Amino acid sequence: PTPPLPSLRLAVEPLRVRQGHTVVVRIEATHPITVTGWLGEQPLRFVRAAPGRYWAVAGIHPMAVPGPRELWVRAFDRYGREVQRKLVVEVLDGGYPTENIQLTPGMRALLDPELVRAERQRLQALWRGFTPVKRWKGLWVRPGGGETTSAFGTRRGYNGGPARDHHAGEDFRAKAGDPVVAPAAGIVVLAEPLKVRGKVVWIDHGMGVFSGYFHLSEILVEAGQRVEQGDLIGRVGSTGLATGPHIHWELRVGGIAVDPLEWTRREIGD
Repeated sequence: PTPPLPSLRLAVEPLRVRQGHTVVVRIEATHPITVTGWLGEQPLRFVRAAPGRYWAVAGIHPMAVPGPRELWVRAFDRYGREVQRKLVVEVLDGGYPTENIQLTPGMRALLDPELVRAERQRLQALWRGFTPVKRWKGLWVRPGGGETTSAFGTRRGYNGGPARDHHAGEDFRAKAGDPVVAPAAGIVVLAEPLKVRGKVVWIDHGMGVFSGYFHLSEILVEAGQRVEQGDLIGRVGSTGLATGPHIHWELRVGGIAVDPLEWTRREIGD
């Protein structure tokens, strides 16, 4: 006899989430399923965590319009029968500050729209990658440096212009040559100089989660290398579009920039 439809339990953490923060979606099912879903217009990519348990992570864009977002999932059992579930996630204003950055004429040349677009397209192709494993464990650690000099999500203008952009990472005070370490385990997927971001390292942590480190003076890892939490990956510099030595730490979930410090305070996992 054909078994009954799978019973599905959907949970979202948190249901009220600030701009630029991370959402974890969990599903429990009584029978094996394949599952897809969306948070607003953003696709959710689920991974089986254990028998009957599936999970996904999603980022809320730092400049997302505050208000309700519909989250829904579609699950299919082995007979092709469908079960749907839906929740509403409330996006809250992040309360981010505004800053204006003064650039020298040489630095302004690095904001050439074609140059910026080409570099961004290359990185977006990287962030679209998805490895269905979670390589990190527990809380992440900071990559180094001291106090924050420019916070994630800060609205930015340049040379007195309007603040149309936002800071996609967290900047820490550091001296040239200071160590930069991996905040969590992963596989290095990019380790080379770029025009705007300078010498960079990008790490794939699995589940569509990528972290990046910009403006390095030295790169001490190579693409394809596995790193563990605390491993040395580079040294602080001011290469590319930078006004001085510092650590720029960026975290992308499904291509969306999220607050990396949240991952040092909140354990995100299945």
